[in-house]
Amino acid sequence: MYSRLTFLLMLLTSSSLIAQTTVGGSVSGVWSRAASPYLLIADVLVSAGDTLIIESNATVDMGSQYQLRIEGLLIATEAHIGNGGELFAAGGHLVFTSCEFNGLTSGIRIYGGRAEIEACLIDSTAGTGVTFSGADSSFVYNSRIMNSGDYGIKIRTSNAVEVVRNTFSGNSTNDFNHPALFIDSASPEIIEHNIIEDNHAQGIGVWSLVSTAHPTIRHNIIRRNFTGITLVDALAFIENNTIVANYVEGNINSGAGIYAGYSNSTPIVMSNYIAGNYYGVSNILNANCNLGDMINDYPGDDGLNIFLNNIVDGGETWNIWNDTPNQLLAQNNYWPGMLLSDVDATLWDNEEGGGEILYEPIYVPDLPSVADINGDTAINILDVVLIIDGLLSEDVPEAVFFYLTDINNDYNLDVSDVVAALEIVLGE
Repeated sequence: MYSRLTFLLMLLTSSSLIAQTTVGGSVSGVWSRAASPYLLIADVLVSAGDTLIIESNATVDMGSQYQLRIEGLLIATEAHIGNGGELFAAGGHLVFTSCEFNGLTSGIRIYGGRAEIEACLIDSTAGTGVTFSGADSSFVYNSRIMNSGDYGIKIRTSNAVEVVRNTFSGNSTNDFNHPALFIDSASPEIIEHNIIEDNHAQGIGVWSLVSTAHPTIRHNIIRRNFTGITLVDALAFIENNTIVANYVEGNINSGAGIYAGYSNSTPIVMSNYIAGNYYGVSNILNANCNLGDMINDYPGDDGLNIFLNNIVDGGETWNIWNDTPNQLLAQNNYWPGMLLSDVDATLWDNEEGGGEILYEPIYVPDLPSVADINGDTAINILDVVLIIDGLLSEDVPEAVFFYLTDINNDYNLDVSDVVAALEIVLGE
């Protein structure tokens, strides 16, 4: 005899089976929660001029292999989409808010179209999580891009793409040469306030394979990746990022905070915290990083980077590695804990077989002591309050703030730093 609970479970299961909607071919209108899950049994098309709205909490099963192609408009809020397949905006417009995409095959692809992706989770894509190619006026905000087999986000020949306040982690599981955020032949103006950590390949990669790539990369935390930022024949403006602890234990080919190669790699690197990598900046194959130029009158390349403890296997510290014949400018930077006479020993340049690195003048005013967040020469409860405010903020902290707040020097800002600050205050 069936129990009442068994009967209710059977009833609910039967209701779910009845509610399932199979779809294929041209579609438009509304996909509701009540009629979900929607199961693709063939490719689906939202034609130009048509609109498909996926309601909150509706589920879309991609049938492991099918494509949802958007030439018109697709709007989805709090929808659940997964199980293989891909979403392909072929000149169409995607608007995704608070959606979850899990286990897609080719992810979300925007070719010649437009996408607005906000507060979404894009997890375990077999290929690339999100691809922009020739896209227009698109953005990814406040989202998590995780565990992609290939790139997390790839931006190709698409200048009008903004990537802001996202978290990238665990990407490039199948290809260790593909960055979590890859910019190819594009110059997006806004790559900022992202946390890019624990990816299997580079955190950010910028290539100029077809045309010049000159993005602005600022206010990001880039840590614990194979390398931090990799530039191949590419320009970039790299400002106020925290680039720390990028390496794979025991692999000396990993671990540059910034790796620049080939003659067109002439980035401006200013006001970054570069610490705990195997190499701070690796300048090779005729690249020419501008790490601080006090010779010209331009204020936008005046150094002010913090170089600290970039130590390769064997215990040698190489804050800058210049394996080119080029003279490298690295003036007006901070070198915490080092006298002027100590700095040169952390630079691989003409004395070791590379090009000369001009690091004088260094930035003379000292940074405040670690934990003296407000710079008043005392460590007290006001500093603790600032640490807590920083942890609660939605913005990525300034590079100097990160350096001062990481009291236990583990390259994380968390409650352990609050505890360490309180211990200092109570101890004094």
